[in-house]
Amino acid sequence: MTNLLRWGVMGAAEIGRTQVIPALQTSATGTVVALASRDGAKAREYAQALNIPRVVPTYEALLADPEVDAIYLPLPNSLHAEWAIRAAQAGKAVLCEKPLAVTAQSAQAIVDAFDRYGSSLMEGFMYRFHPQHRRVRELIADGAVGAVREVRAHLSVNLMTPPDPANVRLQPALGGGALLDMGCYAVNVVRMIFGVEPTRAQASWIVDPRFDVDVAGTGILEFPDCCTASVSWSFIAGGQGNYTVIGTEGSIEVPRAILPGMGTRAPDALVVVVDADGKRREESFAPVNQYRLMAEAFASALLNKQPMPFAASDAVANMEVLDALAEAARSRCAQNIGAR
Repeated sequence: MTNLLRWGVMGAAEIGRTQVIPALQTSATGTVVALASRDGAKAREYAQALNIPRVVPTYEALLADPEVDAIYLPLPNSLHAEWAIRAAQAGKAVLCEKPLAVTAQSAQAIVDAFDRYGSSLMEGFMYRFHPQHRRVRELIADGAVGAVREVRAHLSVNLMTPPDPANVRLQPALGGGALLDMGCYAVNVVRMIFGVEPTRAQASWIVDPRFDVDVAGTGILEFPDCCTASVSWSFIAGGQGNYTVIGTEGSIEVPRAILPGMGTRAPDALVVVVDADGKRREESFAPVNQYRLMAEAFASALLNKQPMPFAASDAVANMEVLDALAEAARSRCAQNIGAR
């Protein structure tokens, strides 16, 4: 392996073109050397626009390429398991778009494959690398809001005015739906803040009969020590991504939690601490590219033969909660969440 991690990109997804590939290309620790897509014309167009030197004809060829060290995998959710496992078998490290899989069982199969073949894997929650969340954890550890009792997290993007039937997020066969696409962030946030796993889930969602996927929903998660979290997700509401930490002596608001400072239209990150008397104190953050920070952290771990910043087992735990929320919404009955 060279001093720079050599990335291969599997698929020509929009998130890769607009955010992740530019971050990989401009990172200090890696470069994109090849792109594979089933749409050859699109792959050539993307490669030219993004200065990717080679287009390979198939995913199999990308995995067999000796000049590729790691795979960025932004395929539709339902294809993650097959191609992540095949990448592990080929000895490639993988940065997989969230969610890692469409069920916890499938996610565990992926993790087992990487353990078996000795390859590295991380789920691509880019927001975790923004310094605002480290600051929130520091404030909590310092007792800024007392003991944390509740966390509320929400993520939404408007896909329905009008909807595009070709959008993979509206196709059930490809692992679409707002819970998997948006709710995975909200669940990840509340698990990150509490630092322990929830034990029980309740949920309700709205399924659009035109597409047979959920387009909005709300869940309640029970955590140890009588703590709770509320999570909500939507393809109907406007673009929002925020969370609030509520403690015994105040609260912390993070209004731009998922996509802060990512362009001229996005404001910088902000953390708002509200004390028990209602006094507000704001902390702002200089713009950073959290996709680049994620790519550099992944590459640094791999190049230095260190553990990934976030263990692959965390993706399975996140998926277990998503499974429980989905079953709770379908059955209209609360669901226990398996201990890990």
